[in-house]
Amino acid sequence: MSEADAWNAEAGAWAARVREHGHAHSAVYDAVLLELLPPPSGPAADVGCGEGRLTRTLAGLGYDVTGVDRSEALLEEARAADPGGRYVAGEAEALPFEDGSLALALCVNVLPHIVGLEQAVAELARAVRPGGVVVAGTMHPIAQAGTLDEERNELRVSRYFEAEQHDIPLGDHHVFHQHRTLEHYVRSFLAAGFALDDLREVPADGGAYPRYLALRLTRR
Repeated sequence: MSEADAWNAEAGAWAARVREHGHAHSAVYDAVLLELLPPPSGPAADVGCGEGRLTRTLAGLGYDVTGVDRSEALLEEARAADPGGRYVAGEAEALPFEDGSLALALCVNVLPHIVGLEQAVAELARAVRPGGVVVAGTMHPIAQAGTLDEERNELRVSRYFEAEQHDIPLGDHHVFHQHRTLEHYVRSFLAAGFALDDLREVPADGGAYPRYLALRLTRR
C-alpha cells in the first residue's frame, strides 16, 4: 500500500484525532512556526496540508493560502471543515503552482515523508518567487535517530549519519519517515537557491533533547 493510500484509509480517524486531541505538535512548536512567518504579502501554500489545520490557521491570520495534499480523503476532510477554503491535490515534488507565484510556502512535518528531498526542494525553489519565504518544520533529526528512555527522560542516539527509512504506525496502516541529518536538510535548501534566515530547535517537554526543527529560508 502506498503512503497516499494509507492516508486515504485513515483520513477520517486522523482528522478526528487532530480536532479532538490536537496534533503531535507541542504548543511551543506551533508558536515557533508562527514566529517564523513573514507578514502576508501574496499567495501562500500549505504544502502537505493534511486535514487543513494549519491552512485554517494561516487563513485566519490573513494569508491568501491554498492547502495542497496528495491524499484526496484528507482534502475532503479539509474542505468539510473549511468550505470557503482552497484545497487542491498535489505532490511536494510536483506542486500545482506557476513558476515564482508564491510569496510563502509552509511545509510542516512533510519532508520526512518524501523520498526525493532534492526534487521537492527544487519544486519549492521553482514555485516561490525571489524574496519569497519557505517555513519548514520537521521532527528533529536527532529525535528521529534516537530511542527514548522514558524512565530517565534520556534520548539515546545511534546511526545518526545513516540514511534510513522508518515505518511509522498510522492506525491500522503505516507510513514512512526518511531519516536525514540536519546538515542534509540545510544544504539541500542552500543548493537550490535559498538563504537560511533562521533555524530553531524546539525542545521536548522537560527540555532534555530537541524534538522539532524549524527553518525559515528566503528564495534568492
